[in-house]
Amino acid sequence: MNIKLIACGSTKWDRLIRNWGISFLINEDVLFDTFGKPQVLLNNIKEKNIDISKIKHIIISHEHWDHTSGLWDILTLNNKVIVYVCSHTDNTIKERITSCGVTLKEIDSACKITENIYTTGELSKDGNLYEQCVYIKTEKGIVLVTGCAHPGIIKIIKKTKQESGDNIYAVIGGLHLKDSTIKDIENVVSELKKMNINFFVPLHCTGKIAVDLFKSNLNCISLEEI
Repeated sequence: MNIKLIACGSTKWDRLIRNWGISFLINEDVLFDTFGKPQVLLNNIKEKNIDISKIKHIIISHEHWDHTSGLWDILTLNNKVIVYVCSHTDNTIKERITSCGVTLKEIDSACKITENIYTTGELSKDGNLYEQCVYIKTEKGIVLVTGCAHPGIIKIIKKTKQESGDNIYAVIGGLHLKDSTIKDIENVVSELKKMNINFFVPLHCTGKIAVDLFKSNLNCISLEEI
């Protein structure tokens, strides 16, 4: 397993200039989310010597611009892919994807993408915002990769454990705690401490206060150390 962070925007300034979002490459053929600034995504792909032609699967966590904006440039360069979106994704996005000549798969429940790589299936926040995450089966346990975790990271972890039947070894990605109160973040940290997760890599929309609380209470490392 090899997870490469292609692009990540995390600060208020990043958001202001729309250098916001996240994108991961898992192994050589699975792209998870496509960042919010297409040119930054493409530049980083070139700098990291990523071969776009080897990508076979593109998983979009949810329909927000900071996770979908780079998709159209990628599909222009490689339309021999399968794109996976939540079933509740806006129809205009689905139609634009199919117009690129690619295969579209609408995801309801957990399913296998490639060997040891799965989508959690769509989860919702209050029945309005739907999102899927990726989990990877490893010898050490499940590595969970999130885009924004809008439905709530505790809910996502519980669903992933139920679907995979295994313990969570590491959690990587955006945790969408940037607008949460300190009390709410502390409650999340308290719950996470009970779950015996080895490592956390909080990124993107987690927020500075939450990242600091994670680092002081949980085992946070860099992605390269997973």
